[in-house]
Amino acid sequence: MSKKKAREIEERKRKDRNKVLTVVIALISLVVALFIAYLAFNGGPGSDSRVWHLDSAGLLSFDARPAVAVSSAPVESTQDWTLEEVSYKSFGDDVYALLRIPANVSKPPVVIVLPAASINKEADEAMAKALCSWGYATLTLDERGNNGKTTGPAAMDLQGGYDAFAGNGDPVQYRQVYDVLLGYDYLRSRAGVDGENVAVLGESMGGRFAIIATALEPGLKAAIGISTGPYGLQGNDDASARFIRSIEPASYLSSLPPRKLILFHFTEDSVIPLASGRQLYDAALQPKAWHEHNGTVHGLYSDLYAPDLHEELRSVFGR
Repeated sequence: MSKKKAREIEERKRKDRNKVLTVVIALISLVVALFIAYLAFNGGPGSDSRVWHLDSAGLLSFDARPAVAVSSAPVESTQDWTLEEVSYKSFGDDVYALLRIPANVSKPPVVIVLPAASINKEADEAMAKALCSWGYATLTLDERGNNGKTTGPAAMDLQGGYDAFAGNGDPVQYRQVYDVLLGYDYLRSRAGVDGENVAVLGESMGGRFAIIATALEPGLKAAIGISTGPYGLQGNDDASARFIRSIEPASYLSSLPPRKLILFHFTEDSVIPLASGRQLYDAALQPKAWHEHNGTVHGLYSDLYAPDLHEELRSVFGR
């Protein structure tokens, strides 16, 4: 074989080796890129893309919240109020709420209203109208999966929440708290209301989220619960116990002061018994208030407790 022929053969071998090496490098790069994407998507070590975290005590916290972009559409305008539907993004989902502002009231304080399970924002208008008649604006949220326009799994689906938690996802219970906090951020910049004077009122399940959101956001003035109480659950293992602690309102009571916890309960409540509500109250620190009324009402506005609620709000807002 001539030297020229040998050089040609060697050159072809070299080129073939380079092609194989190029393919191998490309495959390795692809695998690394896919692995990094997997870690980022699943909140893996070193690539935690979640906005929520649990601290050493197992309590929920969130990263700094982004500016809220809100869309709004008028619903009605009367001699007593203006009503509009607002929406904003939270965890990539559209969250809907009704903003009711009393007429002829200069920069009214605002109550964020979180309805009971299965009650949407429109169905909870009795509470909003009462608050409006006292001179307070309301932002009533359509909670997730609550028969309203805010879609997704229901916040009362604790098993679904735990499954998301165990799978490094975003439990709906965490999303619901975040929805409230973003609603508060919107109110702070909203013209025509007193964004520095905002409290959260939750009914039944909504009361649990009201307590957690108020504990996490120092700017909120009070947490008000109507017919609410602790979950009172126990985990079967470390993971489930950690999740339960992170959504248990009683876990956050020590973070409320100096903001006031105000609870209302009816003696014959068959959904969340009176004793459960009292247990939550007894575990809380001062300042706090307990209002007990005879009857079977659960998680709804009632004229029976209206005077007490009005007086408590006067104390919270100073008007």
